[in-house]
Amino acid sequence: MKCLWTVGTLNLKFRGFSGYLPALSTRRTVESDARTLHRVKTLSSSAEFKSEEHSNVDDDMANPQKTVGQLGHHKSDETFREWEKYWRDVDAGTSVGIVNSIQGGSIDWSNSGNHENETNAGLEKRRYIMAMRHGERVDLTYGPWVPYCFDENGKYTRKDLNLPIKLADRVGGKDSYARDSPLTRVGRLQAYLVGEGLRLAGVQLKHVYSSCALRSVETAHALLEGLEGDPSVKIKIEPGIFEHKMWHMVNGALVPFMTPQELHKAGYNVDLDYKPYLQIDLTTPETINEFYKRNKKVMQSALKDTESEGGNIMFVGHAATLDQMVTALSRLGDNRTDHPPYEITTNLLRIPYCALAAMKDRPLEVVAPPCPPSMNSCSGRYDWNMLLDKVD
Repeated sequence: MKCLWTVGTLNLKFRGFSGYLPALSTRRTVESDARTLHRVKTLSSSAEFKSEEHSNVDDDMANPQKTVGQLGHHKSDETFREWEKYWRDVDAGTSVGIVNSIQGGSIDWSNSGNHENETNAGLEKRRYIMAMRHGERVDLTYGPWVPYCFDENGKYTRKDLNLPIKLADRVGGKDSYARDSPLTRVGRLQAYLVGEGLRLAGVQLKHVYSSCALRSVETAHALLEGLEGDPSVKIKIEPGIFEHKMWHMVNGALVPFMTPQELHKAGYNVDLDYKPYLQIDLTTPETINEFYKRNKKVMQSALKDTESEGGNIMFVGHAATLDQMVTALSRLGDNRTDHPPYEITTNLLRIPYCALAAMKDRPLEVVAPPCPPSMNSCSGRYDWNMLLDKVD
């Protein structure tokens, strides 16, 4: 059997179908585009095999966190072609027009109302409103990690290089960490790279709102580190953009999230003076439409309340945050009451870690994000004990 592998998207081109894929054949980690779980895959001689892509969508949507890994990747070669000019501009040290390299020729501004005669400089002054998913999380990379990393006294020990070096004290200790996962080290790097990408594109942030989930706060923190922007820009902890509560309440009420004071003490760049638009009750259920409405309130309010001050906005949340931002802001100023109930679409299952969605204002419209996406994949875990077999 002969296989050609494309790392990152794992596009496979097979020549012959006898035998097995290598033992380090990978499958997608749940809720991530990274491939970190390993297995052997049998291929029949008739070249037919059941793809993971063929899943029951209704079952998937019942708990997308468990089934997101069953949907496919977008082809990386298409992504690379789309961003080719961007990278040429970066390599050439272009300081102006990097964003135009991906947007200037692809967006039709002819329907922009009073703005149709704006110059490129004027277009660049339209501010970004962006939504970003959190980075790779520990629990969905390692499974039930807490029993292996905490002792009976609640002391944390790092058992893998991709795990956090240390964890801060919090109410509930290890039990809270089991229900409110931190990022892996790769997850922090993913967020840092997005910040770096925005910086290279000349896009800074003025307002950063984060879900109260620890993974989102850590993502926002690493994003700002990569951005190397104004140090006065701090993370506004906004419980209203936490994801659907019912995805987390299968085992009872949600655990208390870390408070802004706890997060500040742990070293995160949070705004201790920020007053959230909404608080969420950790003990009560909610419908999908109620989930959307609280996100809508936060996003529409943030956009209006920052209009006079100006500056780009970033909402750091979850996979659904991208779709909800676009839906909520596209309905801003629309007072109709006949909008259909909000529904979670299968697109939710295709949102990789640290994915970006972007809109621009005046008029509000969806645009290409100002920096490229990222993909990552992992090889099999190295076990140093195999060297013992070489010892005479």
